[in-house]
Amino acid sequence: MSINKHPFLSGLLFLVVFIGIFGVFIYIILFKFQSKSNYNVVRGSSRYSIGIIDLTGAITSSSGFVRLLNHYKRDDSVKAVVIIVNSPGGEVAPSQAIYEQLMKFRKHKKIVVSMDSVAASGAYYISSAADKIVAEPGTLTGSIGVIMEMPNVYKLMKKVGVSYNYIVSGPYKDIGTPFKEMTPMQREKMQGVVMNVYGQFVAAVAKGRNLKVSYVKKLANGMVYSGQQALKYRLVDKLGDFQDAVKCAKKLAGIKGKPNLIYPVKKQSNLFQSVIKRAVKSFIDNIGGASLLKGGGLVSYSNSRLDF
Repeated sequence: MSINKHPFLSGLLFLVVFIGIFGVFIYIILFKFQSKSNYNVVRGSSRYSIGIIDLTGAITSSSGFVRLLNHYKRDDSVKAVVIIVNSPGGEVAPSQAIYEQLMKFRKHKKIVVSMDSVAASGAYYISSAADKIVAEPGTLTGSIGVIMEMPNVYKLMKKVGVSYNYIVSGPYKDIGTPFKEMTPMQREKMQGVVMNVYGQFVAAVAKGRNLKVSYVKKLANGMVYSGQQALKYRLVDKLGDFQDAVKCAKKLAGIKGKPNLIYPVKKQSNLFQSVIKRAVKSFIDNIGGASLLKGGGLVSYSNSRLDF
């Protein structure tokens, strides 16, 4: 059957191709040639700058933070960074990744943390990598410890008559399943994991704060401290607000005059751009009306979470 003999099919094919080309064109205009000005600079009298990083909310990823940190590292005008921390903590790996990058960064430039309402657990882990920590008297910080959460509903399933069969390659493969009670041996192994990560946390704080591990362990019982208490225990360096942190960073970096403050611009969501982007992506994924069948299979998963 020739398409030339069927004008409707020819027209439909032309329409599909036209929409695809038009969609790609709109995507390029909106996303490839948009303004690259991602930073707002508050000008001071000095030719040097202090970069500002906002660490707010639960810590679930390190990529955005590290990307911004690397930008400040490459900018020769930036002599220090101030990190505004307002976070209860979060996942272990991202917290550790940010800590490691900060420890490398502070070999080149100064870091000051300005603690807001809360800077606990993983957020304190990250903060301990700074050259100086400034906290409000009422800041809640510390909470040095590790928690592993494993929801369990096996008793409920038993009441309603639902049971699961497990075929595993080893006695620990089904650790964390919510449909089976953890064995004493499994619990002992997972406690070992928690304590290992806890040891990493304590060692990191001791290294970052230049304290003895034995001293940090005395404070690392999961307890939160006020900023005033944290100052007494040497977990922070001074009490003050964001402006005090900026002054501290200025002094550490040896900046003369009032430094420029560089703030990352928070991207505002654009409904039109979002709709166009989704439409283009949908078209590209399903070009020509073809239905894509995603590959699947058995996926090993765990309901456990290891958090700071």
